[in-house]
Amino acid sequence: MRKENFKKTYNNLIGESKHSSHGFWKPEDFKEWGKKSLNLIDEVYGVSSQYYTLFLRTHHEALVIGTNDSRFDTYVSVCIAILRSVYNESVKTTRVQDSLQN
Repeated sequence: MRKENFKKTYNNLIGESKHSSHGFWKPEDFKEWGKKSLNLIDEVYGVSSQYYTLFLRTHHEALVIGTNDSRFDTYVSVCIAILRSVYNESVKTTRVQDSLQN
């Protein structure tokens, strides 16, 4: 994935997560957000990565408890933290690769 597309997708996902409080996110929208997030993680690290597995489990738990549950925002916060870790790690890796090429 190109850097520009990756950053744009990441920023869009983080922007969409602003509705993460319980009761404000429709289950269908949250499910779609999870799919897009998993696609991003897959593009960067693959489905066998710890990031992918951890995000999938956490997102699934949030879906199971439902968007109206008061614990929902905690699960979403963990999902967001995982996405941020994916982004930060990929930026570090890209910087190292760029410096090695120069």
